[in-house]
Amino acid sequence: MSESQYDSEARIELSGKRSPQEAKFLGMSARNERRNFRLGVTNGVLYGLGTSFISRSTIMPSFFSHLTSSSALIGLVSQFESIGWYLPQFIAASFVVHWPKKLPLYRLGWWVRGSALFLLAAVTLWSPSASVLLVLAVLLYAIFAGGSGLSGVVFLDLVAKTIPANSRGRFFGLRISLASVLSVTLAAGAISLLLAGYRFPVNFGLVFLVAAVIVTVGLGFMAFMREPRTRVVPDQRTLFEHFKEGWKIYRADKLFANYIHTRMLMSSCTIGVPFLVIFAHKRLGFQTSDLGIFVAADCLGTIIGNFFWERLTDRRSAKICLEVATITNLALPIIVLLYLWFPLPKLFYASVFSIAAAFDAGTSIGGMTYIIEISPEHDRSTYIGLFNSLMSLPLMLTAAAGALLDLSGYGILYGLVLALSVASLFAVRRLDVR
Repeated sequence: MSESQYDSEARIELSGKRSPQEAKFLGMSARNERRNFRLGVTNGVLYGLGTSFISRSTIMPSFFSHLTSSSALIGLVSQFESIGWYLPQFIAASFVVHWPKKLPLYRLGWWVRGSALFLLAAVTLWSPSASVLLVLAVLLYAIFAGGSGLSGVVFLDLVAKTIPANSRGRFFGLRISLASVLSVTLAAGAISLLLAGYRFPVNFGLVFLVAAVIVTVGLGFMAFMREPRTRVVPDQRTLFEHFKEGWKIYRADKLFANYIHTRMLMSSCTIGVPFLVIFAHKRLGFQTSDLGIFVAADCLGTIIGNFFWERLTDRRSAKICLEVATITNLALPIIVLLYLWFPLPKLFYASVFSIAAAFDAGTSIGGMTYIIEISPEHDRSTYIGLFNSLMSLPLMLTAAAGALLDLSGYGILYGLVLALSVASLFAVRRLDVR
């Protein structure tokens, strides 16, 4: 749509009258919204299915545990996808904050992510020495993850422009739910067959190749969305001016600052997730070929949790969604601690992956909706970029968590996770809305 078309819509809203030309513009807008909704959902479904083959809670920790015994390195690398999504966004926003249309940056991220993932698959299939594979895999996975940060600030701004507020919970919910259903029915079985049928690292290389194909195709759907122009944008800024503006927003907008503090605390609750699969291998005797069970449990947790999250967000509020997700997450460290003390059924351990996935889905649906709601339209890119970049900081604590695990064991680590989860619940309850 052109800028003049948006001006026409504004006149319609003020006058309440519709000429044939204005009705045509409104019809075009509605068609674009439906088209973008379908493309966005398809993008999310395929991306979610593809990334289940490189799951940061199951596949990647297991893969890197074959190459290094350092829990700190495994923990940090396993969070690359989340760190790469969050960290670059504020810097990326500084280059596009004044653009009326920001989709070209998303397309650049599409190219970077797809290329890095195909190269990761190729290197793993090449099967070099463990030390060479470790270095190249860390580098390529970091590039893949960093590419998502180029697209992240565009993604949320695009959702805010094209998806009506009362449909965003359904939008995010459909993306996550359908991806999870396909992951349970297709990905879990395929992963188990590939990992059991070939030797290391060829088995993981084939898993990464499947991920590369599906993820790259999925990202392409959103790259062809029709992006409306932002009617009012900030002036172009230097990077230094952008940082100054971010600091000014953080100091002046107390609601936004409080949300940042709360979400940073909530993110710190995930520092134990990368070590769940290591615990399963070392303490409970699960094999690499059993990872499909954990992937299925992960996806089931997303499906079940998401059924509630999208309804809580649309019918109640994003804050309620975040609160219930945080309560749910309290069970994860408790279950791990119980396995240290009691001989619980082995298969029940898969429930921790369901809980971790449900918490992740809840914070995604509720969290993205909340940040869109509290961010002013004219400077939404700055708000989203600043918020997401700061969210990368607690994720880096996984390296310290890995070191703590090596020094003190699972009891201390997951006792700390439990304490952080309780503190997060109190913080979420203090959140406010505009």
